[in-house]
Amino acid sequence: MIDSECMKQSIEQARYKLNKLEQQFDLLHPMVLHQSMVLDELINDYNRYCFRRAMGALRSKSPAAQANHAEQTRQLSFS
Repeated sequence: MIDSECMKQSIEQARYKLNKLEQQFDLLHPMVLHQSMVLDELINDYNRYCFRRAMGALRSKSPAAQANHAEQTRQLSFS
């Protein structure tokens, strides 16, 4: 299983590669666009990983704590 530190390192490597490509080519070059999509997918994977971990931690809490967290989440989404 991939851990969050490994995922962060992959994101940083992809970001570095994107910056290098951007310096060589213009922003609409296919290689730059492809690397941007690679970086986006890595970030999406990391966010899904963090979300699942947070949900797992939430499930292990008491029902009252879950209700409180759900209410806080609703309040944040309307801010």
